[in-house]
Formats: sequence, structure tokens, C-alpha cells
Amino acid sequence: MTYRPKLVRKIRKTKSIFLAILVVLVFVYLFILIIDQDFRSQILKNIFFTISFVVTWLCLIISLLSILFDLILLKKNSEVVRELNDLSYLDKLTGLPNRYSIDRISQKYDSPGKIEGLGLILLVLNNIKQINEKSGRTGGDRVISDFCALLESVGTQYGLIGRNSGNEFLVVIENCDDTALSYFLDELGRRIHNHNIITPELPIELSYSAVLESDIKADHFYTLITSAYKEFQSNVKILSYPE
Repeated sequence: MTYRPKLVRKIRKTKSIFLAILVVLVFVYLFILIIDQDFRSQILKNIFFTISFVVTWLCLIISLLSILFDLILLKKNSEVVRELNDLSYLDKLTGLPNRYSIDRISQKYDSPGKIEGLGLILLVLNNIKQINEKSGRTGGDRVISDFCALLESVGTQYGLIGRNSGNEFLVVIENCDDTALSYFLDELGRRIHNHNIITPELPIELSYSAVLESDIKADHFYTLITSAYKEFQSNVKILSYPE
């Protein structure tokens, strides 16, 4: 997907050059036609010269239209390629950024200075397997979609969110501290609690872990992710909301 846009740009540039040359030739031809009276007289008197003149102009017009049409098609194709490239970074089921997007996000935080103050939350849906066994794959997909809608409505106010794998999600918060983590988790817990009251047959059960760059002194974005998974394995927490 990286080579095609470059190729399209080269073709568009070549077409534009040819178009510019044709336009220049047309103006030169018109200039000669205006200032050279003998040339105009030959066109009117000589039938063969007249035919060649008409054919030449038809060829020029057709060439101009052809190049313009090609440029329009190339522009549309480049837009399609760009849209497909964007779609490759989105999860098909939820529309959230997928693992490839997370890899791309990591490039933004490629040094200790850039990840300073960063917080990362790992969220894991606990009951997808049980939902799939009880309600089928459709039920599991429904729970994931419902959860992602809640996560997006809350998470976009705080930072970047993405689906890292089937039932695992990441939230990246800049300038993060314990208070920001608490506010986010409380709001998400409240939304999930309300969802489970409305849809008890497809409840959302969520575990999580959270790490702060200031606590672990991470030197790279992936250090934060690794620390979040280690924290999840050793000190997993269940997201709940007070009744």
C-alpha cells in the first residue's frame, strides 16, 4: 500500500507535464494563426491544408480531454488507495484503531522524552467466551460492539484508544496521573453498569490494569505495554461501579 500512491503521483506528474506541453503548443498555434495572414489564407484556399488543420485541432482537443480525464481518474484512484490504507488500520467489527494503528502510534513515542507523563490502561473483556457459548458468536460480537461504543464515548475525551486483540483494548492518556486514571475508570464503570441494567442478557464484565510512565520510568512506548500486561498478570483488577 506504500508503493501505489507514489506510482500514482508519478503518473499524475507525467500526465500534467504532457498536458502543459499540449497547452503551450495550442497557444503557439493560435499565435501563429493570428499574426500570419498567409497562413490563414492557405487554410481557407487549400482544401488539403484545411483538412489537415481541422484534423490537427481535433487531435489536440481529444488529447487534452483524454489527459484531463486520466488525471481525474488518477485523483479518484489515489483517494481510494488512501481510504483503503486508512481502513487497514481500523478494526472491522468495532471501527476502532487496530493493532497496526497501535504500532503506528508507538512511532510517536519513540524516545523517553516523548513518553514522559504517559499513562496506559489495558482493558480485557472477561466473559466473551461464556457469551459465545451461551448466545453464539453473534452475542459475543454484540458485547464487543456495545463495549467499544461505550469505550469510544468515554475514551476519546481522555486520549487514544485501540483494540489490541480479540478481547483486549488499550487506552493511552497523555499528561496522565492517578486522578486522570481514576476519573476515566469511574466514568467507564458507570457506563458499563448502566448498560448491564438495560441489557442483562449480554452483560459486560471487564478486568484491567494501569501503569504510569512516572512510576516505571519507561524508555519506550512498548515498555509501557509490557508493564501493563505484567501488571495484569500479577495484580489484575475487576472494573466495578458502586450500586
